[in-house]
Amino acid sequence: MAQPPEATTAPAPALDRTPWSISELPAAGFVFKPKVRCLLDYYLVPMALHGRVAERNIRDSVAEGVDVYAVRPEALPFPRCNHDRTGQVWGYFFATRPAAAGGSSAGSSHEDDVREVAAGGCWRQYGGEVEYLGEDGEAYAFRRRFGFHEAGDGGSKTVWRMKEFRLNMTATAFGGVAFHPRAKGLAIWKVYNEPIPEEDPAVDYYNSDDENGAIVITVGDAIADPPAPAA
Repeated sequence: MAQPPEATTAPAPALDRTPWSISELPAAGFVFKPKVRCLLDYYLVPMALHGRVAERNIRDSVAEGVDVYAVRPEALPFPRCNHDRTGQVWGYFFATRPAAAGGSSAGSSHEDDVREVAAGGCWRQYGGEVEYLGEDGEAYAFRRRFGFHEAGDGGSKTVWRMKEFRLNMTATAFGGVAFHPRAKGLAIWKVYNEPIPEEDPAVDYYNSDDENGAIVITVGDAIADPPAPAA
């Protein structure tokens, strides 16, 4: 899933094999920044169904075992290759949603989802919830956006943002499917910062790559069991 960053001025160095881990990717020339469909179909769905992703995927590109509620975003283990010349960094993490998080319909304005962080500060939801539709027109996944705020009722919003992707486990697309025990509350977080311009524009600078409304994507063969590792 690695791809050359945009506007690169030098050719990316060739790899003599598919890297086993994202840490083996060169710090310059490769980044992991998948499209939403890739993130859902090749990472979130297989993990929910089988408790693992396919061996063909770059290991740790979506990190497991990181307690995203323990540390502030700047202390998260971002892959060294996931950065650009503007100072932006980003990373993807498997996470567990708290039971109280609930859900809302796409486009709703409820912003009552707050996630406290043990090291100080909290993630606060902003904007509505976006749904991703399967071939049958039913939502099989959702996305929420959060901003990281300093501690306290009036804690200021920082430059850190997070997108949380989760499945609609009751969707027809998953009918008759036995989910893995790890699927309960399973989500993928994309955590990233946004460099602040010298003068803040009138519009929300931090929403540049967000989708609006219902997004139609197909589940494809994501429900198929990931292939077994080669002997």
